[in-house]
Amino acid sequence: MFTKSVQNMKTIYEYTDYRLFLKEYYEEQKADKGFTYRDFSRLTGMNSTSWLLHLIKGTKNLSADSIVRVAKALKFTKAEADYFEMMVPFTQARTNGVKDHYYQRMLALKRKLKIAKIGEEQYDYYTKWYHPVIRSMVSKVDFGDGRGGHDFGMLARCLMPPIPAREAKKSVQLLEKLGLIAEGKDGRYTQSNAVISTGDEVASLNVVNYHKQVSRLAEGAHDLSSKEERDISALTLGISEEDFLRIKARIQAFRKEIMDIAIASKDPDRVYQLNFQLFPVGKADRK
Repeated sequence: MFTKSVQNMKTIYEYTDYRLFLKEYYEEQKADKGFTYRDFSRLTGMNSTSWLLHLIKGTKNLSADSIVRVAKALKFTKAEADYFEMMVPFTQARTNGVKDHYYQRMLALKRKLKIAKIGEEQYDYYTKWYHPVIRSMVSKVDFGDGRGGHDFGMLARCLMPPIPAREAKKSVQLLEKLGLIAEGKDGRYTQSNAVISTGDEVASLNVVNYHKQVSRLAEGAHDLSSKEERDISALTLGISEEDFLRIKARIQAFRKEIMDIAIASKDPDRVYQLNFQLFPVGKADRK
């Protein structure tokens, strides 16, 4: 069993990148037993003595057969082998959709084993567009039911579009668990200054998933709000790479200015979603 054979190392379930896992495994074994790349190749039955080095550097990928070899060599349990088998395609995936598929399976296994941690809950925060919205809404909407409890249906109806009351309740519970909101003695919620932070790989996946969610949300904005309540426009631009970088810098500066306005707001009574979208839709073939 891997988790017992390398006492000072984190368990395999604390990794999402198998290359980092193998790197730290090798360093641990090298420090403890003088382990070499040749030893690892011999252990896994591979001919190349630099095979592990190429895996760590990302110049080679693990095949299905190699996954089995590594799992057997490191004496994984069934659950550890299953997790490693999902971690490999997650690391090697080129598209966000594939990454998300395998990350969800990795989470499901960890939850089954009851070892999911705060990082996984932080991932959940970005899976629904309404979690950040409810975080902003709870301090502005009194959704007490008058009996010491909460009317989550009332909170759910404040969102555009509305969501089921049970989803609003689950969202509040998640936000509380993450320390992003706190319930006062009077039953009212307030925001806290807790920060969402995960590893780079998962953080990147979080951001992409969240951007997809709010982009789809914008599709229904025309039906859910009046023209006086929204400002939606689109530009199609023919520009150079230098122009693109200048525009990108201006958007970043403007985004900061907008945040300053929001932070200074004295009596906020609504929550808005502002999306900045600048992406290529055509490119000349320089060749």
